Amino acid sequence: MDAADLLADLDEQQRMAVATPSTLVAVIAAAGSGKTRVLTRRIAYRIADGSADARHTLALTFTREAAGELRRRLRRSGLREPVEAGTFHSVALSVLRQRWMDSNRPPPNIVNDPDRLLGEVAEGVPLETLRAEQAWSAALGVGAAGYTGAARATGRRTGTSHERVAAALERYELLKRRRGVIDLDDLLTMLTADIESDPELASVVRWRFRHLLVDEAQDLNPAQYRLLRAVLGDSRDLFLVGDPTQSIYGFNGSDSSLLADIDRHLPGVEIVRLPSNHRCTPEIVTAGMHALRVAGQPADAVSARDGGGSVEFVVAADELDEAARVADIANRCERGLVRNGQVAILARTHHQLAALRTALERLGVPMRRDALAAGTPLAAAVRTAAVLRSASQLRAWAHDIVDLPPATPGVPADAAAVAERTVAGAVLDFLHDQPLGDGAAFRSWVASTRPFARPGDADGVELLTFHAAKGREWHTVIVTGVETGLVPHRSATTVDAKGEEARLLHVAFTRASDRLVVTRALRRRGYARHDSPFVAGLEDLTRSAPAAEAPPEIVALGSGAAASPTARRIRRLEQWRDDMARGIAMLPTQICSDGDLAAIAAAAPSTIDELVAVTGFGPATASRHFDGIRAALDAADLVDC
Repeated sequence: MDAADLLADLDEQQRMAVATPSTLVAVIAAAGSGKTRVLTRRIAYRIADGSADARHTLALTFTREAAGELRRRLRRSGLREPVEAGTFHSVALSVLRQRWMDSNRPPPNIVNDPDRLLGEVAEGVPLETLRAEQAWSAALGVGAAGYTGAARATGRRTGTSHERVAAALERYELLKRRRGVIDLDDLLTMLTADIESDPELASVVRWRFRHLLVDEAQDLNPAQYRLLRAVLGDSRDLFLVGDPTQSIYGFNGSDSSLLADIDRHLPGVEIVRLPSNHRCTPEIVTAGMHALRVAGQPADAVSARDGGGSVEFVVAADELDEAARVADIANRCERGLVRNGQVAILARTHHQLAALRTALERLGVPMRRDALAAGTPLAAAVRTAAVLRSASQLRAWAHDIVDLPPATPGVPADAAAVAERTVAGAVLDFLHDQPLGDGAAFRSWVASTRPFARPGDADGVELLTFHAAKGREWHTVIVTGVETGLVPHRSATTVDAKGEEARLLHVAFTRASDRLVVTRALRRRGYARHDSPFVAGLEDLTRSAPAAEAPPEIVALGSGAAASPTARRIRRLEQWRDDMARGIAMLPTQICSDGDLAAIAAAAPSTIDELVAVTGFGPATASRHFDGIRAALDAADLVDC
């Protein structure tokens, strides 16, 4: 694995993010800008150049599937030693399990089905509400005691009084203590508290995880961020990748300001921006940026592709007419796109999907099926296996099921029993390949190998909500219901909530690479609807979307005394940059981007702090380069004397 080869197919901003010598780095990556590629290459590059050790590198993700994909990409990049990659919860469980073992303490049981316990303590609070508020309070790290104050401070609405919810949450915590069980959210708070209170544990954890990386950092919630800071300690070896404009889980406790204001949370962090969207046409990027700008959100991404077709707009009489029109559009799509799962229909709510599914069925449009869809017996069986904490527990569970006598002939088999037997067989196949694998590893294996897929499952149009589409991409995307009441959703009554709704629409739009269709109804459920404010004026705008753009290059400069002072400074700075790049075998733009070079030439900083202020350099990088930069500026300014 050669470090230079890892940079060869990256654009200038991606190379800067991967190869920057700073270790405290935040990469603000627009949709389609290659953030996963950058994260993977950053890990491989630092291991290749010797600045990081694979055995002490930890990449934190928000899903097991993302962790599995990261590991696969690292293997393809030529990395020989495995890097630990996992979710916050799986990593916390791994550390705590070792701690319990080392101290001869029996590990607590982890609740397989929190809903059952929540149902026991609800006392009239709707289970759906209690489930959501328990997750939200855990994400904020406030618990039952701090729930009421936090809910009031944020204007949180649940349809149930804050006091009743807090009381139910207190009963839930008490019930867990009485039964000696914990839930997954407890893992984060327990490990954080242990690290903060036990210097010996803190030292061990920080020695083990010396190089930290976080994917999708815009989705960090306060509890996760507190654990991250506890693990980081006084170290400044942290690499964050994310996009604040794709922060869409505020309702569940995530806090996009942790990344958007990262320089306030982590003073001296080097910020690298990836504004170029390599996925979407300029017209689609324009649509996504328009939704953000209308809501007062940052919007500076540009398309790196040539122009495509205009965004298409469809106005239907009502929701049934809209569904019929959408089905007709899908039916007319190129067969190869439909067959290969490159067409998606997105809706703001699950409720909208039923009419769309019926209309597709009426026309005979194939739809993609998911054997592990939420609520299916197969998904429930996989979830049961996934919480088992060791290979021996997995093996025992699988054999207990497989060894049961088969169903009586002539008697219909119970769907749950059939699903459990199917999953048990898959567990034994998994353990054959990974004899020491636990439930979490099994879940990652399922995501990567799709052992339950049936012929034709991947064929057809996909129907998803905006939220479920995050992280995915298709050639053609039909975004439905873009109208008042749905976009923004009527429940979004605060400025922050409406901002999140705009980000959600931006995410939906930018799932399309080549064709975007936007639909709405004039009436829905008998009520008049109007264009969503997020698309006001968009139809005319996307007809003349800007052509592919790239970050501005420095204009060729004149020579001699006729050149301006800034031009002379740029020439001297370029010479300094070229000389330094040759000396350490790097590309010049890896030392200092053209944009930073121009900013330095214009501002002529006279102190390290001023250099930090006008560039993306962190203090460490600025300190290393300051003397050379100042010498170049002084040499250029000497011409005026």
